[in-house]
Amino acid sequence: MKNIRLKVSGMHCQSCEMLIRDALEETEGVASAGADMKKSSVSVLFNEDKISADKIRKIISELGYNAE
Repeated sequence: MKNIRLKVSGMHCQSCEMLIRDALEETEGVASAGADMKKSSVSVLFNEDKISADKIRKIISELGYNAE
């Protein structure tokens, strides 16, 4: 398992946090995810054999946020 923290811009409220968290946690290979709009960050614990960090960034981008 690997843990990454990404800088994410565009989160404005708790609904944004929940949208990102829920989308990631529903993804195969993601064990847990947390979003913090005040810190503009997302933390993800995932299995590298099932999903890549690039795919996690893509999921966040597809939701309308910018993940670095």
